[in-house]
Amino acid sequence: MKIVIVEDEKLIREGLADMIKKDTDHTVVRECKNGREGIEAIRSCGPDLVITDIRMNDMDGLEMLTALHDMGEKVCSIIISGYSEFEYARQAMRLGVEEYLLKPISIDVLQETLTRMERKLSEQRKRIVKQPGNYVREYFFGSDLEKREAGQMLSIIFPEEEGKEYGVLLGYYGNAKPGAMKENEFLLRNVKSQFPDIDFLDAWNEQMHFKIVVLKGERQEAEEFIRAFDDMLEYDWQTKGKETPWGVDFCERISGWRQAFWNNEKALSVCLSLGCRRVVRAWEASSRDTKGFDYPIQTEKKIMAALGAGDNAKARAGIEEFFAQVANEGYDAEEIRHSLVKLMSNMSDMAKEINQRAFETLREKDYIKEMLHVYTIRELQGILEKAGQVICDRKEKDGIGNYTINRTLEYIRNHYKEGISLEKAAEGLNITPEYLSMLFKREMGMNFSIFLKEFRISHAKRLLKETDMKIYEVAQECGYSNSNYFARIFKEVTGVSPAEYR
Repeated sequence: MKIVIVEDEKLIREGLADMIKKDTDHTVVRECKNGREGIEAIRSCGPDLVITDIRMNDMDGLEMLTALHDMGEKVCSIIISGYSEFEYARQAMRLGVEEYLLKPISIDVLQETLTRMERKLSEQRKRIVKQPGNYVREYFFGSDLEKREAGQMLSIIFPEEEGKEYGVLLGYYGNAKPGAMKENEFLLRNVKSQFPDIDFLDAWNEQMHFKIVVLKGERQEAEEFIRAFDDMLEYDWQTKGKETPWGVDFCERISGWRQAFWNNEKALSVCLSLGCRRVVRAWEASSRDTKGFDYPIQTEKKIMAALGAGDNAKARAGIEEFFAQVANEGYDAEEIRHSLVKLMSNMSDMAKEINQRAFETLREKDYIKEMLHVYTIRELQGILEKAGQVICDRKEKDGIGNYTINRTLEYIRNHYKEGISLEKAAEGLNITPEYLSMLFKREMGMNFSIFLKEFRISHAKRLLKETDMKIYEVAQECGYSNSNYFARIFKEVTGVSPAEYR
């Protein structure tokens, strides 16, 4: 593939280009430092793929993709983002972006992503005779060329008529049990049989677990169709505990289908606070009043304490308590999601402090990315519980080495505010500093002093973000008596000063 990279940080841009050149069979045809350069390069080079940072100076990746979309340029793209930019990532996905890379990027993840993209591009180039549902799918999820061709075919198959509107329904099946799609298909067909004057097209997107249904008919009759479907969803909720979020919006023309789809995607998130008892009306979801949200910091502390102790049962109980506090129908749904992403990020930081293997597993599984694309509380809770189990499941080998390291980690957690050292830790454990140093490096993959420094700075980051403590107070709380020295170490680890990080 021919690839254009758009990234404002020179080291990341050049490092990414080097990885692609040295470790893959693909070609980097241009490297750009902002979205404006990116547009010029993309229009002149016609690359197969664009890799862009979502946040940049001058013109960011999201603005660049929007501009290219408005120009009618066909762009197959991957976005690069950080933990805190999940809402921008969701917006980019709506512009047709198919992949998402989380910083920092490893060569293994990059190779796997490029392989998937190459496969997708190959499949898109194969032109086949399609059923009407295939055109619906391509109209929403295909390349720019496929969308245009699908729109032309749909205008023939499903033409606009005076006095009739389109009802676009979007259902999410990510948390559904095997067979749920078939059962729901039966429900939809059953409702359809009650409304013979309603025209009906549907499609399934396996990657996003979306079911799309497009109705055409008089508005009143289409709304009666939705109410009948409501009754069946309510019955499934009460008798089987099914969680299948659905949203609906109406438009008069095929050109309005995509906007209706985006409105529905936002409406699905409302199910995080309202549950999945009925089809969410997009126009109601957008005007819904919500109350102020308070992040349950005390409950988070309980979860972190349980993770630190390796107590998975208490961690699960804490996560259940957390959900009981945030999953309130009065709250804004995206604030609920944001709070859960924040909890996951803090759990990941905890893993980095106490269980490096667990931290690497969390990064590999990329639970935060998964949390951006689910629409039920049960799924979100399940993801956090899986992460908690990974952190608590130390799977330590038998023997004095791991036992000693566990005691050392406990010593650090209890004394990191003091002027501790390898020698003091060894003395407290009644072993020699040399032996402890060898064990620590072997089991943790880093030496004692580096681990202690990163442990303290990780704690400092949480205090800077979540409290209004002065910087010298944060320094003292983390074991640094000299605030200037603390600031120097903080910048050495994070790349920014404590004030800039805050």
